[in-house]
Amino acid sequence: MIKTFEPLDIAGMQIKNRVGVAPMCTYLCEKKDGVANDFHFTHYTNLALGQPGLIIQEATAVNEFGYISDNCLGIFNPRQKEALTHLVSLVHRYDTKFGIQLAHAGNKSRRSNTLRFGPMTTDDVVGMSQIEIDRFIQDFSNSAKAARACGYDFVEIHGAHGYLINQFLSPLTNQRDDEYGQDRTLFLKQVTQAVVKAFEGPVFIRLSGDEYDPMGNSVEDIQKIGALCLSLGVCLLNISSGGFANIPHIGPLYQVHLATQMKQATQGLVATAGLITEAEQVAQIIDSGQSDIVLLGRKFLQDPYFLLKWKYKEGLVQEKDVFAYVYRGLRSLK
Repeated sequence: MIKTFEPLDIAGMQIKNRVGVAPMCTYLCEKKDGVANDFHFTHYTNLALGQPGLIIQEATAVNEFGYISDNCLGIFNPRQKEALTHLVSLVHRYDTKFGIQLAHAGNKSRRSNTLRFGPMTTDDVVGMSQIEIDRFIQDFSNSAKAARACGYDFVEIHGAHGYLINQFLSPLTNQRDDEYGQDRTLFLKQVTQAVVKAFEGPVFIRLSGDEYDPMGNSVEDIQKIGALCLSLGVCLLNISSGGFANIPHIGPLYQVHLATQMKQATQGLVATAGLITEAEQVAQIIDSGQSDIVLLGRKFLQDPYFLLKWKYKEGLVQEKDVFAYVYRGLRSLK
């Protein structure tokens, strides 16, 4: 069997293949209430029908200040949790592991008519006090508990792309003179410990493997952060990049080397993503051990059945494995 289609155990959670759907913001909570709607139910169900090993739900705010935009999802009030519980039940009908990315945008929030928080005070950003730090850690914990109650198989902490946790980690955005500046990993540690304790299941984290700025964290610094996360109970490192500076070059496979270097440095499970669009690319990454999981974004948006069609062409799908109407469609590929 092609290694891509072999199962993988992640902290007791078995996924049926090694390709997943990357977290991708859709910005389609049209009522600006953070509540999943018919679009989200259709979107994620359609992705699940294509039989990826796992799906990571888009960045979902842990409190009212955490939204990236007015139209992002949330998981901190009853209506949001009710809708997400329904969403999970829909995805689980198709035997795909489903996780949620717990996020706080920090000073990159573009939510209307709300305060923006970050490590440091600026003209339009509130530098977080100890009281606010404690509250936001509790919000991550509460969101992890809510995710478990909603039925998610795993959670992912968003520590990348210049959002709140990344802002505390980076010397570009954190020059505090208290303990959170002396140890820029402290906020990450406290959030991670709270989420691991609250969820009691597989916890992933997304990290920016390169900040692309000589004054920011080095690749080696971020590898140490990855090792720290594993020591705190995180079971998979999802390696992306960027957040503060412009990425100098975006092209096919441009982030894979960062995942590979993280895997070599930490010996942990890693996932990679970023302009991976061909079956041959996925197979090469997995077969060579560059990454344990490949996450696809644009490819699954273009063709939610990409993986299923590939599997069928390899002779790995029988009629009993899919709905009859889906199998009729696959047979037309010959």
